[in-house]
Amino acid sequence: MTELAAAGPVRSPHRAGGRTGPAGGLLTAVHDDVGRLTTTVNLAAFENVLSRTARAMLHGPLADRYLIGHEQERRGLDPLLRSGLLSAAYPGVDALERAASDTARQLLGAAWVDFRPLSGLHATISVFALLTAPGSTVYSIAPANGGHFATQPLLESMGRDGRYLPWCASAGTIDLAAFAEIWRAHPGAMVFLDHGVPLAPLPVRELRAVIGDGALLAYDASHTLGLIAGGQFQDPLAEGCDLLQGNTHKSFPGAHKGLVAFADAALGQGFSERLGLALVSSQQTGPTLANYVTTLEMGVHASAYTRQMLANQAALACALGESGFAVHHPPGATGPSASHVLLVEGGRQHDGADPYALAARLMHCGVMLNARPVDGRVVLRLGVQEVTRRGMRQPEMWRLAELMARAAHTEGATATADVAGQVAALAGAFTSVRYGFDDSEAA
Repeated sequence: MTELAAAGPVRSPHRAGGRTGPAGGLLTAVHDDVGRLTTTVNLAAFENVLSRTARAMLHGPLADRYLIGHEQERRGLDPLLRSGLLSAAYPGVDALERAASDTARQLLGAAWVDFRPLSGLHATISVFALLTAPGSTVYSIAPANGGHFATQPLLESMGRDGRYLPWCASAGTIDLAAFAEIWRAHPGAMVFLDHGVPLAPLPVRELRAVIGDGALLAYDASHTLGLIAGGQFQDPLAEGCDLLQGNTHKSFPGAHKGLVAFADAALGQGFSERLGLALVSSQQTGPTLANYVTTLEMGVHASAYTRQMLANQAALACALGESGFAVHHPPGATGPSASHVLLVEGGRQHDGADPYALAARLMHCGVMLNARPVDGRVVLRLGVQEVTRRGMRQPEMWRLAELMARAAHTEGATATADVAGQVAALAGAFTSVRYGFDDSEAA
């Protein structure tokens, strides 16, 4: 079922009222884009797929309404009076948020959770704005080492002193000894761990020992939120982070929104109070409701989902290696990844090939992925979170690797169309969503 099909029947834009509407061609083109989703296999590490149960919340009637404040602010108020504004209350939504918050706290080991950030980047903006002061120093990971491209420009625009954490290329992680010296000379207000290629856990406990208790340690879990919830990656809050934040649509299979979770309830509650006063008015009700449902789904299925995710990652890494691709192994690691993400550095058969051109060739054959710079070279970045939620298992990872090897060597439209057809057949066999409430009662 495509997104538009899930929303209901789509009438031809050329027939509305017997006339061609001014946006008719544009809507047809968008509908064609939606149709393409059913013929491709998505290995992009930064996307996932909602269950039908969660997706129904995106475009239901409540999506047209405001959802103001944190549930604890709204509790027992009908109608809601907040900051001098009287507005409608939705007790059923409040109950759903309470259940989702309870579940998120349990999954993440948090004392306080806020679902209102509009995206992962908005969560970052909110954390910097509300928990640091102008002129204060914030350390983060350089983009060349996997950090987010927007972090330093954002800090600069907000009047913060943004600095990069020293990186040990041979170990593939933060250089703790060098950072300890830097910190002694110039301590900061926050260390922000924004790694976009999380092949291995970061040294959270060691960083806490370096910075002490006087600074905040923040962990961006945009990629690994689902794995953390499933107990299959590191546990940032238990290891010493003050807060965990990120978007909710990668290994966590929610809508495109953000989330912030705190180890200390007082810190979290203070953040939430100021968030509602300064940085969130409408929290986009539809995606927020979808994330409440997804959180409850993860409360039931996170462990099984993330275990299969890692099994698929291991199978795909092995299969790609056997098919001639050079799968990156972090220095000193026993395997290529401890998360859902794999990095591929071309392959033996295409040494010297432009990784962007190789990625484009794979995408033309229906295998959707990313290519990006990491540690001074461009690599393919793959993620198995969506194919796992589609129900694929280890045998399908071997089939995918076979098709990718064929796609890497396609020449001409006929060969490309042949591989694309086989990719479409594989995609067509896995159109439902697993690890959710679609096949059971949400209650």
